[in-house]
Amino acid sequence: MDNNEFSFDALLNNDEFARYESPATMYAMEDFLKVVRECVGDEKSMEKIKKESKDLSYCVFNDAFQQGFCFAVKSLKFMLKI
Repeated sequence: MDNNEFSFDALLNNDEFARYESPATMYAMEDFLKVVRECVGDEKSMEKIKKESKDLSYCVFNDAFQQGFCFAVKSLKFMLKI
C-alpha cells in the first residue's frame, strides 16, 4: 500500500484494531430496540429493523472514525508547520 494512500476499510478490518462501543451507545441501542419492539409487535419486522439499525450504526462508526482520523492527521500537519 502506498504511504500517501490508504484504505480506511483495510484499517478498520485489521485484526489489531478493536472497535470501541461505549456503554452509552449500547444502552441507547437497547432503548431504541425496546421502543421499536413495543411499537411494531411483529417479530419478523423487529428483526429486520434490528439488523438495519446495526448496519446503520456500523456505517456511522466508520464515518466518525474517518472524520476523526482525518482531523488528527490535519492537526499533526498544522502543528508541524509551527
